Formats: sequence, structure tokens, C-alpha cells
Amino acid sequence: MSIGLVFLLTSGTALAATKDCPGVQQKSGGAAYQKCLFDEEEDVIKRQLASYKMMIDRNKESIKARYDAAINEETFSWKDIDLKMQIEEANRKLRIEQLGSNKENAEQTQIEKNLLSRLQKIRSLTSSVHSKKLSRLKKYKELELTDYDNALVQYELQLRRQKMPTL
Repeated sequence: MSIGLVFLLTSGTALAATKDCPGVQQKSGGAAYQKCLFDEEEDVIKRQLASYKMMIDRNKESIKARYDAAINEETFSWKDIDLKMQIEEANRKLRIEQLGSNKENAEQTQIEKNLLSRLQKIRSLTSSVHSKKLSRLKKYKELELTDYDNALVQYELQLRRQKMPTL
């Protein structure tokens, strides 16, 4: 971002000579001349801000794409893991059903029930971790986008301070 800032600051002087303020002064006097100078400075600031905003918008699109890709990857990975656990859960339930309620299978049935219970807890925790990861990625994305919005305001403040005479 600092390279773009230096470019825009140095290019501002080249943009400044767009109005004929000396001609305005000759025709309309000092007040019109001062107004012309002010308008000229405002035009320069607006052009610099527009250029800087274009750069920021490109960077923001890059940020959005990067985080959207990370969110999609996380979601795909979670869905894959969840599907595998869902299949394993269904297999465990089927195994418990096949073992039935016979006393001779009671120990194995209890082992399967215990494993099913653990699997269900793991699946629930995996879902929770996934949700928190998504939330974190979305917050990071928003934070970075907010930083760029703030950079634009800071840049405008810097430009306007440069044009403010010291007392």
C-alpha cells in the first residue's frame, strides 16, 4: 500500500495545473482567484482519492477472494469429515441393531453403544470447531476490509492536512 501512497502523493503536483487561476484573478479579482485555487486543490484531492480508492478496491476484492476460498475449503473439508462420521454412525447403529438384545451379545452391544456415543460427541465437537473456524475467518476478512476502508479515510485526511496552511 505504501508504494501506491508515494505514487499518488508525487503525482498530485502533476495534476495541479488544470485551471487558469491567474486568468481568473485578472478577470475577477483576488476572491475569485482564491476560490479558483481552492477548487483546483479540491479537484486534485478528488482525483488522488479516486485513484487510491481504485487500488484499495482491487486489494479488497483480493482479500474477499482469498477468504472466500479459505471458507469454501474449510466447509468442503468439514463436509467430507462429517459425511464419513455420519456413515460410521449409521454403521454402528446397524451393528447394534444386528447384535440385538441377546444376553450373549450384551458386552459387544455395550462396546458398540459406547463407541457410538463417543462418535456422536466427536461429530458434534467437529461441527462446533468448524463453525468457530468459519466465524473466525469471516471476522478476519471483515477486519482486513475495515482496515482498507480506514486507510482510504486516513489518506484523505493526510491529503487535506497537506493543503491546510499552518498558523
